[in-house]
Formats: sequence, C-alpha cells, structure tokens
Amino acid sequence: GEERGHVSDVLHVEHEGVTRAVRVYHPPGYDENTLRRFPVLYMQDGKNLFFPEEAFAGNEWHVDETMDRLDRMNALRKVVVVGVSPADRMRDYTQPGYVAYGRFLAQKLKPLVDAHLRTLTGSQDSVVMGSSLGGVAALHVAWQHADVFGRVACMSSTFGRFDDLFERIAREPKRKLLVYLDSGWPKDNYEATNAMRDLLLHQGFRLGVDLMQWSVPEGRHGEDSWAAR
Repeated sequence: GEERGHVSDVLHVEHEGVTRAVRVYHPPGYDENTLRRFPVLYMQDGKNLFFPEEAFAGNEWHVDETMDRLDRMNALRKVVVVGVSPADRMRDYTQPGYVAYGRFLAQKLKPLVDAHLRTLTGSQDSVVMGSSLGGVAALHVAWQHADVFGRVACMSSTFGRFDDLFERIAREPKRKLLVYLDSGWPKDNYEATNAMRDLLLHQGFRLGVDLMQWSVPEGRHGEDSWAAR
C-alpha cells in the first residue's frame, strides 16, 4: 500500500534539428491531487536515472526509488523529475555545444513541461542538476538562464576542462542562484570543485546562504556514489 511515483515512457523532443530523449518521474499523489502544482528538477544523463537496462554499465541513480523513500520520510517537497538524455554527450555538455543545449532546456523543454504538467513555473521552483560533465552543463545552463532556472546542483563536476565557466563567472555579474557543489575526496574532481567554490565566493556567493558544498570522503566518480548522495 505504499504510495509510489511513476516514470513515463520515453518522449522524443526535437529542437534546432536535434532530437533528445526524455523521461518524466511523477511524484506520489500527482494523479490523485489534481489541484496541486509541483517544482521541477531537470536532471542530465537521463538514461542513467531510472532503469538499469538503460544505464551505463547497468548502474542507475535509483532516482524514482529515492524520491519515493524521501517522500515517505517527509524529507523533501514532492517534485517532478525530468530526465534528459543528451543527443551527443560531449557536444551537449561542453563548450561550445552546451550553448545550444541550454537553449533546448530553457526555451523548448521547460515550456513544454510547463504546458503539459502541473508545475510551479518560477525560477525558484526550477532546478537543473548533473554529474561530471553533466554538472558542467547544469552550471552553464543555470548561469546562462538564471531567469529560468534559479537552483543548480553540480556533482563531481569536471570544471575547467571542456568549458569556459571559470572565465565567464569571473567577468560577469553575479546571478541570482542557489548553487550546490559536491565532489569525492581526495580525488573525483575535488580540486576543480574547490576552485569553483572559491570563485563563486569571490563573486559574492555566501556559504550557507546561496552556496552549499560537500566533500565526500572516498566518494567515487560513478552512479552508485551519486545515487547515495
């Protein structure tokens, strides 16, 4: 009798000549409470989120099970999760391709989600999240479209390797964002994450106010570790 969320079939969304696969997690009670609207979490690497047969090497994030468990614990707000699979990971999640990918999320996918699901549409209720290169893409999207996505979570992100985020954030005005960073310690992009934290602090972000960072002892660079976090 435990209330569970459910995950949609794969949806194919085209934008600027590129088609990407999307799955949507509906939280427990979504279908029953037809007046309630929900915040939305846009997660990258969508094939790794819900089903082991789709995930890289069979390692999935268990997003739906985790969301159901946290809901039973009353540990978070009920939330719609939109899992987005890149058309080409290296293109969508690195410079310069993540510019077009950001337009896809902000100008195509989010309006489509808001039109067809009962969502809270404001930036404060719209979160973008990713790990590794997906975390880089998430921060780019939030920085570029802070009027659309007001919260961003970046896990084990490869900042500074295939992106211009350090340069952009250093020279551009501070965005109105809530930023979460984490990494495994001592490896797993620990130094790159600390460098991004330091830059954000220099640009006016404040730990515990609009910036949070975790360093996870022995945290590994993989879906099992990200799922646990």
